[in-house]
Amino acid sequence: MSKINIFHLASIKLPMAKNRLLLIFVGINLMFTGIDVALAHSINDYIPIYEWIPIMYFPFGALSCLMVAFQTQPKKWTALVHIVLMLIGILIGVLGTAFHANAVLNPAGYLTWAWVVFGSPILAPLAFAGISLLGLYAITEEINNEPGLLQVPGLGIFKAPISRDRHFLWLVGLGFAASAITSIIDHAQYGYTFYKMIAIVYGLFAASVVIYLAIAKEWSKGDEVVYLWTMIAAVIVGVLGFGFHLSADLAGTGAISLERILAFAPILAPLLFSDLGMLGLLVVAEESK
Repeated sequence: MSKINIFHLASIKLPMAKNRLLLIFVGINLMFTGIDVALAHSINDYIPIYEWIPIMYFPFGALSCLMVAFQTQPKKWTALVHIVLMLIGILIGVLGTAFHANAVLNPAGYLTWAWVVFGSPILAPLAFAGISLLGLYAITEEINNEPGLLQVPGLGIFKAPISRDRHFLWLVGLGFAASAITSIIDHAQYGYTFYKMIAIVYGLFAASVVIYLAIAKEWSKGDEVVYLWTMIAAVIVGVLGFGFHLSADLAGTGAISLERILAFAPILAPLLFSDLGMLGLLVVAEESK
């Protein structure tokens, strides 16, 4: 068992060390993201052929995270393979974003709002990059009292420009920002309503809260309280969004249709807020010595 403290405001017992739990978190996220991509790309029968790239990648990335997580002390070769796979995941995310950006250009080669809204989700592939970057940092250990000095099992010590925790905060903050922008684009398809605005407004608010902590030199007690409740609220917003999307997909039919789940109201999309909320709590948690 491992005991963690969140800003001295909450204390939680974990079944394993924080780093190992982070790796499991990354592995599960890669798995579900890969399955979601496989379903989304099935709509056009995986054409063009490069749509298979993330689908072929995610089992290896997820398996690597889980293997390292269940090793008390990762071996050198295991750590090296894991790092290479996470770097590949980052590359796949960047390339996927380029492919999606190219796909939303209109026939004249210009970027228009209508094509962005109804075309390929332009920011979706960045999920692979963000998750893989998280998996890359999750295998490292920060040397005590040396912010940014990261030790990689069996491979040595590396110097980062900012502390490991602030890297994590930037990933969470940018994740909320990307979720808010995606909500703006997706919800524009059928018009904005009060309920649809919740995801947009909350996503922007959560992004600003997290990025502020990533930038601030010191955190006040008030900053910590706001952050804690913002992450808890993110979990709730995600679950509510899941309910709204499920209700929309069932409306008028009473049956679940794969096409409606993927194209009308993506049933897993709102849960990204819950995912980021749980991650936000985990990354600021400090293990009791």
